Amino acid sequence: MKKVLCIIIFISFSRQVLGQTNLVPNWSFETFTICPNSGGQITSAVPWVGQSTNSSDYFNACSSNALNVPYAAAGYQYAKDGVAFSGIWTTNPPGTEYREYAQVKLIDSLINNRCYYVEFYCNLNNESEWGTNNLAANFDKLQWSSTGTGFVLSLPQHITKYGNPIIKDTLNWTKVSGIYTSNGGERYITIGNFKFDASTDTSKVNSIGNGYGAYYYIDAVSVYSINPTGIMPWSYPDANVNIGDSVYIGNTMGGSFNSNWYTLPGNVFIKNAPGLYVKPVTTSTYVVTFTLCGVPHSDTLKVTLNGVGIEEYGLKNLEFIISPNPNTGLIQLEISNTEIILQNSLIKIYDIFNREIKTFKLLGNKQTLELQDIKDGVYYLQLLQDSKVLLTKKIIKQ
Repeated sequence: MKKVLCIIIFISFSRQVLGQTNLVPNWSFETFTICPNSGGQITSAVPWVGQSTNSSDYFNACSSNALNVPYAAAGYQYAKDGVAFSGIWTTNPPGTEYREYAQVKLIDSLINNRCYYVEFYCNLNNESEWGTNNLAANFDKLQWSSTGTGFVLSLPQHITKYGNPIIKDTLNWTKVSGIYTSNGGERYITIGNFKFDASTDTSKVNSIGNGYGAYYYIDAVSVYSINPTGIMPWSYPDANVNIGDSVYIGNTMGGSFNSNWYTLPGNVFIKNAPGLYVKPVTTSTYVVTFTLCGVPHSDTLKVTLNGVGIEEYGLKNLEFIISPNPNTGLIQLEISNTEIILQNSLIKIYDIFNREIKTFKLLGNKQTLELQDIKDGVYYLQLLQDSKVLLTKKIIKQ
């Protein structure tokens, strides 16, 4: 009987951000030649490839076996985008140096000294015994070739999640993103673990027995050329936080991206990082500055403090007077009514980095606080009762 091979190709359109074309073809693995029916078929998601003899996998909702989406290889996971994704081992198990990779040729070569925004999503398979760090993207001018199964490609990690943490989330897709400044001529992007086991951090996430390493699904891979004078493909939105809690502001981009963070007023430097956790004691404004392809940028964002206020304690008429303010180290506190319960009430002094500097027990409706031993600067004074913040005031020592 004559056999006829039918090749079905589903067209997936390139995603665009801010008018820029994604340089990754088949970026969400939707285009395929045949439905996956066994492992090691990443090449069905044309033009993606794995190592020539390894088992990098392809998952699609069209499959009728364990390569189906969302019933993906002894796990359960919907695609980040569309109905398909790939799968690779970053170690299997730790100590064996086994690796798998996903690689694709870009639509066009990267241009020398141009900035590119890079993004892909990963998810740890439910039955992986381990999670690892070092899940990264590499750019190269040449396509690698392999002579065996599972060897380590010792290549630079151009993009990792900021801080290169161990990725453990089996429920949500984790974004790995960053800025890559091209050397010019790079034509291939490869995703995987490019470090040997001795340089790979691991964490046991599932006690299912021996023989299982860290297996990650990969989806929604993007590479965009960035106009350094235009709008960035990320934002710095305002945030809200409850009293006593912290909130992350900024982003978790890796690669060659970093930024400086400051508090207002005074542009007091906090940290050099893509983002940071803040725990303000009052509604605060932050400034972020960064340079992209030689062009400086800045943005501001406000973190609004929510929480229990004095009205919720029946203290609507509470007047809390601080004098003098600014001061030279001695301040007088005066609470103008007697509704405040003195038992279990404290006064705490914080600096602008939310570090606790001093604590005083509230002794009465009038009280003197001695602050001569602290440095000149801006501080925040909090009145607490039973560990609940009733109010916050700014004080200045000079």
